[in-house]
Amino acid sequence: MPILWFIRKNIFVMELNANVKYGDGCARFAIRKENPGIYYAHLVYFDGDRKFSPPQKITLVRGIRQWTGSFDEPGLLNELGSVIEEAYHKMQHQTIFK
Repeated sequence: MPILWFIRKNIFVMELNANVKYGDGCARFAIRKENPGIYYAHLVYFDGDRKFSPPQKITLVRGIRQWTGSFDEPGLLNELGSVIEEAYHKMQHQTIFK
């Protein structure tokens, strides 16, 4: 009788929303994970002055001590990164048995 081997690959799709203060307003980003340590943030809503709005798309890359990305504002990158880290930490400590 033949033995069948099944390889199961767990894929976690991480999508979350982040509300951050930016300039004179509040920006809402939809964040999704692309690869380990690489995330994309898409601007969904900004209620401040449109002349000073954040970029529509930001690529976030997790570094050793800080976040870097496609936008040169470390404060915004680290704030979005902290939202990702908090969500990841919560996900790691969830249990299916409650």
